[in-house]
Amino acid sequence: MEYLKKKIYILVAITLILQLFPYPAFAIDTLSPYPAYEGLQHGGDLYRGIHFTDIDNHWGKAHIQETAGLALMKGVGNQQFQPNQSLTRLEALTILVKAIGQEEEAQRLGEQQMPPRVRDIVILSTADHWGKGYLQVALQNNIVTPQEVNEIMNLTPQQMENLQQQVENRLEAYEGRELTAAEMTNLQNQIADQLETRNTWNRPVSRQQAAAWIARALGLEGTYGSGIVRVYTFNDVNQMDTEKLPLVEAVLQKGIMSGTSASTFAPKQTLTRGEMAAMLVKFHEDLLEERGLVKKQGEITAVEELQHEGANKRVLTVENDDNSKNLIVTEASLRDFPVQRHESLGLSNSLRRGDWVRYYLNENDEVIYASVDPGATTTIEGFVETIDVDNRQLVMTDFQNKRHILQVQPSAKIQINGRDVNFEGLMHGLEIVVTARNNHVSNIEGMLEEDPDRHGYIPPGSRTKVGDVLFINGDTIEIRANNNREKYRITNGTQILRNESPANLFEIKEGDRVILFFNDIYSPDIATIRVEDHERHIEGIYRGQIEQVDQRNREILLKNVTVYQNGRWVSHSRDQVRLKAEGNLLYEGAEKISLQNLSTRKNSEVYAAVENSYGVPRIAKLVLKGGSSVLYESKITDINFGTGRMIVDNTGLAFHAGTIVVKNNRLVDMLNLDENQIVYVAADLLRGNRNASFVAIEYTGMVEDRIDRTRLVIYRGTVEDIYHYGITMGRLGYRLDYLKLEENQWTEVSGRRRMTLTEDTFIFDSDLQMEIEAGYFMDTRYIDPEDIEDKELRRRVEDRFYLGKAAYFVVRETYTDGETYEEVLAINLTPVNIYEGGRLHIEHSAIGEIAEVDIDGETITLSNVRHWNSLNRRWESAVNSETILADKAVIVVNDAPIDKDEFHKLRRSAKAYVIKSKNSSTGDDAYIIVVEQ
Repeated sequence: MEYLKKKIYILVAITLILQLFPYPAFAIDTLSPYPAYEGLQHGGDLYRGIHFTDIDNHWGKAHIQETAGLALMKGVGNQQFQPNQSLTRLEALTILVKAIGQEEEAQRLGEQQMPPRVRDIVILSTADHWGKGYLQVALQNNIVTPQEVNEIMNLTPQQMENLQQQVENRLEAYEGRELTAAEMTNLQNQIADQLETRNTWNRPVSRQQAAAWIARALGLEGTYGSGIVRVYTFNDVNQMDTEKLPLVEAVLQKGIMSGTSASTFAPKQTLTRGEMAAMLVKFHEDLLEERGLVKKQGEITAVEELQHEGANKRVLTVENDDNSKNLIVTEASLRDFPVQRHESLGLSNSLRRGDWVRYYLNENDEVIYASVDPGATTTIEGFVETIDVDNRQLVMTDFQNKRHILQVQPSAKIQINGRDVNFEGLMHGLEIVVTARNNHVSNIEGMLEEDPDRHGYIPPGSRTKVGDVLFINGDTIEIRANNNREKYRITNGTQILRNESPANLFEIKEGDRVILFFNDIYSPDIATIRVEDHERHIEGIYRGQIEQVDQRNREILLKNVTVYQNGRWVSHSRDQVRLKAEGNLLYEGAEKISLQNLSTRKNSEVYAAVENSYGVPRIAKLVLKGGSSVLYESKITDINFGTGRMIVDNTGLAFHAGTIVVKNNRLVDMLNLDENQIVYVAADLLRGNRNASFVAIEYTGMVEDRIDRTRLVIYRGTVEDIYHYGITMGRLGYRLDYLKLEENQWTEVSGRRRMTLTEDTFIFDSDLQMEIEAGYFMDTRYIDPEDIEDKELRRRVEDRFYLGKAAYFVVRETYTDGETYEEVLAINLTPVNIYEGGRLHIEHSAIGEIAEVDIDGETITLSNVRHWNSLNRRWESAVNSETILADKAVIVVNDAPIDKDEFHKLRRSAKAYVIKSKNSSTGDDAYIIVVEQ
């Protein structure tokens, strides 16, 4: 309320003062304790002059708008920029002279070199005169050297002859105008000067020449000796001029330029105007001081509309990232500035409260240009690492073990367990949820399980560890935290949580991000394991070429993208894919590289493991492709971590820290590679060496032994007897015992099997497509059949119809103290037999990932499908996705059966193991679907 009163008071006061004084900026400046900056005089004219109509579909649109808005580049006339037109030598030098703040000096020097006018005849334009001044300033500032000037001006004899002929031809037009000899000589010199400039300085600039001029304008020293690295990655390095090579290297290392491909720099190729704009954006801020400009950025926290003497004023309050605050005052048509928002150009009236704006001030304290940076509000969950009270900086570690250094705004709301606290009240290790924008915090919510007033007390669960699961079994978990391997103990009392709900231990997979909570500061025994739900699951492996790297927004644009699907690379549905690159797992071979280095690798091929974190595709890990592709799919027959080599398909392959290893949709450590695993490997062949860039480990563990000493077993038999909390399974027929699914094969087991039923056992009649309550099924002697609404089901229960009928049994086996306990989780009754002559037929297994669930049609579409080949005893990939009918199926999700009303719980990309039967009329009918998600 106090803030609202204060705001109203200021608004009223501003209005009153504007009525008393004719200069609104003075009035606001004297009223507010904060500086007030005006818009640029005639800023609307500048906006109209740079509103180009030919850049909408150009990849460098945003760069062009920014460089034009900052008056570093201009159009070619008629609202055209011509981004694909070659940049001339004179244009390049003109831009660089502007960038070093010498534009006014250049124009004055150009005026001083103007020849006398010849009556009303105009040969050289203002641009021609100023061009001479730009060349002179570029020479004075050593952007261009005298040697380069001589080389450019050195025309061949034939060129000189042609030029002289053109001069004579143009002079003929003035011979009948009674001009003096001196006037004719003057005109001859002007025409020769103009034609000479067209044939020299107005010719396209080469890439290596532009690189050298940029390096000198920035004051970069040439790189020599062992420091020369980048240029040697290009096959055409020998085509570079010797004196320019060190400067090209310096520009490459600074990330301003890149090659035209991974192996080509094309030093003598021309540069386009659009490409120059893109390079300017990367280095112009290094020269702001030379131009007398100041850059500021912050959040617009208030927007007021005022009116004075018929003029509309707009006052923007900006809280800057350096904790300063100022006002920006604009007036439509008179005091305004161009604003770029999402590659769209407008004026200051497009700015809104809450925008994070980057803006530039000239020496007159006028805002000349602004850009609304797209950094959306983000929520970061993690733990307090340290705080700097004096500078109001918060250092925290998130659940992905990524470190964040954040600026906490003075107005930020800070609470612990819903109670307001001061910034210094944030404790080390406190779990917090931070709301931030562009690394500036507006809200912090701390969560403490005990009363925060009890100082010095270490409550249960307050000691934590965050890391990625390296290995796990029923007794221990080993995580990688801060590049260290740490092992802790799992006890019978350890609680597992996923998405704040209890979960099974087997749901924790290698590669999962976990938070371990301890009750004792010195004990290795884990009290609680919280598993990150699905945010870091790998959505896909992309292979593509780098089109663009946006260092400011930490994004990579890939083109020609293919996606790994079940042993094949399939074209992506989009021509280009934009991915966030906020992590640091960017590799070239075994070495990490920065995003800045990556920006110089345009057209280089990469492999990228992509996660869909909170709806935004992000790069979890990326490695540059370093050679020709070779692909393998087989078993690992030998592996040596000491040498970093493995044998796959009788071929030796190297692996390293940059190798992307994926198992069960998780990014896992290379230590998770093991002998006898079936793997798919994409390797790079370079100089005879095969280096694995991507390894996919086949996962089929849904019906195998699990880390918590349990496993799911699927049986096929008959209901021989039913009793209180128990069932006996018998043989399928006279010549066929009951069957057990072992290593994906049906094997006969003689005799009978007695197992436990519970009230939670899910019992389903696939013929009626109806669930049977466990109580009705077990206790038919003690229930009133009239309680069963369905007549056919009532009849079957009364007649003990299911005795002797075939069924699938999904059983959870638990190994405890040397004994095996068998609990029936689900029974799918199939009273219409699907076997003949003593043997099963048309029945098979498949595994895949859930791609789509049709709740109304009761179908599930699987991608990355593999079928079990019982003859060869191996999984074989299917080419296409498959849709299976699930109306007759029992579905078990993480050991919990679900009914048809819970189909919505099935998640995309979840692993599914399916027992299905080929039906000629309906396609594939599933009877058992086991899902892990």
